[in-house]
Amino acid sequence: MHPRDLTAVELADLLDAAYRQDRSLSREGPDLVTRVELADFLGCHPEVQAEAWSAWQEILEAEDEDEAQYWLDVEFVEACPN
Repeated sequence: MHPRDLTAVELADLLDAAYRQDRSLSREGPDLVTRVELADFLGCHPEVQAEAWSAWQEILEAEDEDEAQYWLDVEFVEACPN
């Protein structure tokens, strides 16, 4: 399913899985195609990224928020190619 068809909560679940995989906190995570689609989609739709971030904060532990937001904004999301 393409990220545009997912709710903010579903996007947050994908982000959480990708983040945990990148930080070696879990072996499970989205496949490469899903990751690229998600990163590109969020980069082109900052309002959706903000909604997903808000939903993701609900499941993150408070001490992880700064690191997770850095990962999302700098390491994961790709700028939208115009």
